[in-house]
Amino acid sequence: MGLNVTNLTDFVNENKMELIKKSILEGRTMDYVVIQPDIKSSAAINIIDSTIQAQAGGCSFNDLGSTELKQRNISVDAVRVNESICLDELEAKWTQSLMNKGSYNETIPFEEIYVQDKAEKIANMIETMVWQGDKDTGVGNLAYTNGFLKVIDAEVALGNVIEGNVEGETSITVANIISIVDGMVDSVPEAIINADDLYLFISYADFRTYARALRNANLFHYDGQEGKDFIMTIPGTNVTMVATSGLNATSRMVLSRKANLYVGTDLLNDYEDFDIFYSKDNQEVRFISKFKIGTQLSFPDFIVEYTNA
Repeated sequence: MGLNVTNLTDFVNENKMELIKKSILEGRTMDYVVIQPDIKSSAAINIIDSTIQAQAGGCSFNDLGSTELKQRNISVDAVRVNESICLDELEAKWTQSLMNKGSYNETIPFEEIYVQDKAEKIANMIETMVWQGDKDTGVGNLAYTNGFLKVIDAEVALGNVIEGNVEGETSITVANIISIVDGMVDSVPEAIINADDLYLFISYADFRTYARALRNANLFHYDGQEGKDFIMTIPGTNVTMVATSGLNATSRMVLSRKANLYVGTDLLNDYEDFDIFYSKDNQEVRFISKFKIGTQLSFPDFIVEYTNA
């Protein structure tokens, strides 16, 4: 009888390739909003708003016009990420080849890429929380803070936000997205229409739909470079379209000034910081990341938002 190897698992050289982390969309919203640091729980955004009333010239004095000082509070929520790794569990797997000799290993053998992966995942999580967080109905990571959409929807209910779905569209398609975006731009209040910090935030999928619609309509010379980094100037306007993973799977768009969108935190780099250490009491490596996050608008009436009808 010949050699029988049916009970052996086929060999796979798991040590041949380096450990590869899964690629994700890194957060970018922080580059296009106002970051308000040094908030432990809540703080006030101080706002000044005035009206001017011209009068005919003369020697008399007639008090007209007004100046209003007001505030909008921005609250932050404390969030943490905890993870533990029992290094002994790595000894029975291919990872044993990466570990130091002896039974007292106290560091993850792939710590550098582990930390890099965690940092990027946390950044992506925060990006989504900043937009879709909802402490009332949020699920999973979205349940711990209120994002811009939650704040905007509350202002919509009060009639304080501009409706951007001017045609009452029920979906976003290649056929209608150009008119949708044009309708949003046309809805920008005249008071800020010449601002140099107007941004239209959109999901990656809808950004690609818009770019495809422009290409198909041949509205501008397309050389393959426009929007390659998922940022483009909307043709003929001073509005910059920015794709964010925070709006993925929402069919929502938000257009406003950078100066109108606030993200609160404690330390500016809190969400980039972390602690990784070996716990002798628990015989495991522990990862801890703690940060505070919250959102607010300074002028809700300068928000143009799109939601499918």
